[in-house]
Amino acid sequence: MRQGFRAVLVAATLFATMAGPASKIWAQGVLSRSEISAGYTYASVDQNVGFGSSGRLNSNGWNTAFTIGARRSFGWEINFANVRHSESGSTAGTTGALQANASEKLNTFVTGPRFILDRGRARPFFHALFGIDHESLSVSASSTTESFNESISDNSFATLLGGGVEIPLNRHMGLITEADYLLTRHGIPGDLAALAGIPSSSATQHNFRVTAGIVFRLGSGFERSK
Repeated sequence: MRQGFRAVLVAATLFATMAGPASKIWAQGVLSRSEISAGYTYASVDQNVGFGSSGRLNSNGWNTAFTIGARRSFGWEINFANVRHSESGSTAGTTGALQANASEKLNTFVTGPRFILDRGRARPFFHALFGIDHESLSVSASSTTESFNESISDNSFATLLGGGVEIPLNRHMGLITEADYLLTRHGIPGDLAALAGIPSSSATQHNFRVTAGIVFRLGSGFERSK
């Protein structure tokens, strides 16, 4: 029993001895090059009526990303964005005034490598991210005598390609802007899909996103990369 206790004590001592330098390397290396960004996102969402045609929806939302800085010019990015488009209208029907509302939302979670070019006051970057896009569509209509509500959703593999630039304002904070191409393959079956103009089987959507926001550099900040 006493020998076992001594073995545990020795192991704990060795771990503490090794953990100190390891945590210091992590803080001075990886953590000092890691950053968090958040901002406003505008998206042009393809509805498959025709590429670049009136079959696109202007959507607004937000985007946040966490980049783990493995090296000075390379990091691993985790990116999450939410954009939505809503419309409402009314018309006269046989049973009275009809009020209708429709909303489409895209939640995109992607991750992948980020490549960084450090140019002092400007830090251009580009990334290739892969993950999942969750699309949800809801429609409701009501009149004085009846009402209708329907919602449906679909998951798709997503590919996000693009890049942007960071402009440091001080040691730990800066501005960030980026433009991305988002490829998805959504298809929502049923009468609701036909009503909304969305294909009943999977099809390719060519979406575009533009983001502007702020970025926070952890650790020793942007000065370390100069």
